[in-house]
Amino acid sequence: VDRHYLHQNAEVGMELPVTTKYVLDRLTSMGIEAEEICKSGVVGLIKGKKPGKVYLLRADMDALPMGEDNCLSCKSLTSNAHNCGHDMHTAMLLAAAQMLKEKEDELEGTVKLMFQPAEETFEGSKAMIEAGVLENPHVDAASAMHVMLDWAAPSYGCRAGFMTSSCDGFKITVHGKGCHGAMPEQGIDPINVGIHIYQAFQNLVARESGSKETVCLTMGQFSAGSTPNIIPAEAVLQGTMRTYNQTLREKLVKRMHEICDAAAMMFGAKVDYEVLSDVPACYSNPEVLKELRSYVDELEIPCGDDQYIVTPSDDVAFISEKVPMAYLMLGAKVEGNPYPHHNPKVLFDEKAMPYGAAIHANCAFNWLKNHSGK
Repeated sequence: VDRHYLHQNAEVGMELPVTTKYVLDRLTSMGIEAEEICKSGVVGLIKGKKPGKVYLLRADMDALPMGEDNCLSCKSLTSNAHNCGHDMHTAMLLAAAQMLKEKEDELEGTVKLMFQPAEETFEGSKAMIEAGVLENPHVDAASAMHVMLDWAAPSYGCRAGFMTSSCDGFKITVHGKGCHGAMPEQGIDPINVGIHIYQAFQNLVARESGSKETVCLTMGQFSAGSTPNIIPAEAVLQGTMRTYNQTLREKLVKRMHEICDAAAMMFGAKVDYEVLSDVPACYSNPEVLKELRSYVDELEIPCGDDQYIVTPSDDVAFISEKVPMAYLMLGAKVEGNPYPHHNPKVLFDEKAMPYGAAIHANCAFNWLKNHSGK
């Protein structure tokens, strides 16, 4: 029921009024203390009857600004769609909240529920951290989960160490000097400048990154001009750079700025570099992960891959920089549906949801139990 309502009322970014109200109402109906600590960012507290530490469970709630193409009975009624499975994430955490609330008398510590907006735009996690999600009470450990399409339910994947890639999004605007196409010497061609920047960026991967490193540098936009006989005044390039190595990440971002500055000087143009995102790679703490895997084993949910690495990014990485955290991928493959995340035809198997909720609840309950006296 939760998943279907959220799917039908898909909202994006930080603007999740319907979703936020629904989550707050559901938590309140369970008797769980809940509040909106920042725009569309909901925190719930389940306080055990026994003293102990604080464990955070996180779910993202936002959809994508796109349509869907399927025959689901709960098809979106808005212009947005949950084509990444965040509606399932929210529904699973609500179910886990109910389980943990029912075990409140046995709970040794506090479970903090983090319902996050704007994961797709990498805004929500930072906003909730700034609003104090990790304090009052202070969080000691955390975990998060994402549905994945490599395996059918029940199954999960994980990896100790960096598991999701970083994401440095950028917008480069080249300001040249427009002129007649028959007299190019009278202008400064921003397309030419942009081409040199594009080629130099590709060489960052080919010639300045270690041969054993994983780096993905994608230029998703290169636009300039509209007429064949006019050299335009401006060109715009946008893209992302992703890696799992923080030292390499810092080096490459520095080199990207240097290339833009050098290209501007070389051709007499002005080049502006705008940072669109700066998400680190998500770190799955080896000790926390090892412990959580033992709790998942209790549920007899098989691991599809314990060296599973993900090229997309997740801004829960900011949480992983602050507290020990583990990140799990939950199998939700629908047989016969070959479409990936962010595709209008993608489907996720709802049979995965009880397993995801059980993983959330069992991990939080047992981690608190085994760390109550430490």
